[in-house]
Amino acid sequence: MRAFLFTAALTFCTFSYAQPDTLYVPDGDRTYAYAVVYEPIEPSEQYTLIGHYAHAPNAVAVQLMMKRGKPSGVYRAFYPSGRPLIFAVYGYGTLHGDWTEYDEQGRVTLKGQYRNGTREGIWAFRSQGIVGHYKKGLKHGKWKYFEKRKLARVSKYSNGKLRKGSEFYIR
Repeated sequence: MRAFLFTAALTFCTFSYAQPDTLYVPDGDRTYAYAVVYEPIEPSEQYTLIGHYAHAPNAVAVQLMMKRGKPSGVYRAFYPSGRPLIFAVYGYGTLHGDWTEYDEQGRVTLKGQYRNGTREGIWAFRSQGIVGHYKKGLKHGKWKYFEKRKLARVSKYSNGKLRKGSEFYIR
């Protein structure tokens, strides 16, 4: 019985340190789910959690700074090629700071900031041609929509709701 408990505990510890995860990677109009396996860690006050693509164990998929077991600091995700995919900043346990996404060529496709886990301030969805403002995680203020790099529409929001009569199309 004692040997069984020891084996069960050892198995649990092994899996708890090398847990699989999923990283969603865009590729043109499609998004692919890749399995990520994390390196074993030595629990300490601060450390960096490093995950590798399961299909390519030498390729780093994610890096996340941790403090007392919670995300705290820089988070980076990478394409299988090694190019940057996401750069984000965590406060102690929640997104709090910059969020930037890149395409495979290294161009910024999405940029904004989080405050206490919610979107806040100006966000630019460059790949979709949208620039807008968030307040406490809700659309708030002026949103601009571009088509072929020209302003096509302006909408105004208040606490997540489109203001009546505030949407204008530009020809």
